[in-house]
Amino acid sequence: MEAAIREPEPPIAPVTAAGAATRVRPRTRPRSLTDGAPRGMGWGIALSLLPGALLFATFFLVPLGIVVATSFSHWDVVGTSYNGLANYRELLGDSVFWHSVTNTAIYAAAGVFLQIPLAIFVALILSRRPRGWQVFRTILFVPVVISGAAYALIFANFYNASYGPLNRIVGLVGIGTRDWLFDVHTALPALIGTYVFNIGFFMILVMAEITALPVAIAEASLVDGASSRQRDLYVTIPLLRHVIGTCVLLSLLSSLSFFDIVYILTSGGPADATVSLTVYAFREYASGRWGYANAIGSVIVVMGFVLIVATRRAFRLGERTA
Repeated sequence: MEAAIREPEPPIAPVTAAGAATRVRPRTRPRSLTDGAPRGMGWGIALSLLPGALLFATFFLVPLGIVVATSFSHWDVVGTSYNGLANYRELLGDSVFWHSVTNTAIYAAAGVFLQIPLAIFVALILSRRPRGWQVFRTILFVPVVISGAAYALIFANFYNASYGPLNRIVGLVGIGTRDWLFDVHTALPALIGTYVFNIGFFMILVMAEITALPVAIAEASLVDGASSRQRDLYVTIPLLRHVIGTCVLLSLLSSLSFFDIVYILTSGGPADATVSLTVYAFREYASGRWGYANAIGSVIVVMGFVLIVATRRAFRLGERTA
């Protein structure tokens, strides 16, 4: 039999390292919002975002720009005149401003180290659904759904020197009664207690995250012989990193805008013992020093931006878990 005659195959070109890398890792571009959308849908997405962007610009960006611009001016009922950094130089030597910064930092620390841990502790207990857990959850959530003014008035009656329950309680145990909201030594702790007790919103966030955790993780810890305390401490709480970081961020921003409770209960007194940054800015605005008040507001905005960036990095918010 005659062997089949085949034409010689062309030589295979050598694969270089660059070519191999090109074939293994093809060049891709980042995915955009309109990737995978039908033709012409990009304009539809842009138009659907336009009303929200206009509202954001109208009610946030434009007022923010006005606040920052007028913080460099002497603005009062007489008129407006540019004065450069005079308002900020005055802030540096303003003892009341630094007192308000200190008090705001105290409120923030109370929120992070008292309010958030208390909310996590209560959420861990209620997530086990003991008897009456729905009633306790509802009671603790009530301060979230009522106005800040109503919440402050409840505690104003609680701290009242004449008929408040707190003085009756301390009188029964032999401690002298006090005018809690108008005593320099007790006004700030009273405000902190009022602020810290409002845990309902953070409690609900943590409970929702606990409910979403995989059941297999809890079952594996039970098989390994972990107690309920060990399961909460070493399994559940580490898995709540993102929601805890979110709660910390919201608490810090809430402390920066802490106004209604302070203003209704003490108006920042006595002797500026409880004044916060927002209360001090409102005072200056009410006295007609609008440019100076906007300088304080600009400082609050910068502090909020720094807290957002720092908290996101500390808790790695927005990152995907492995």
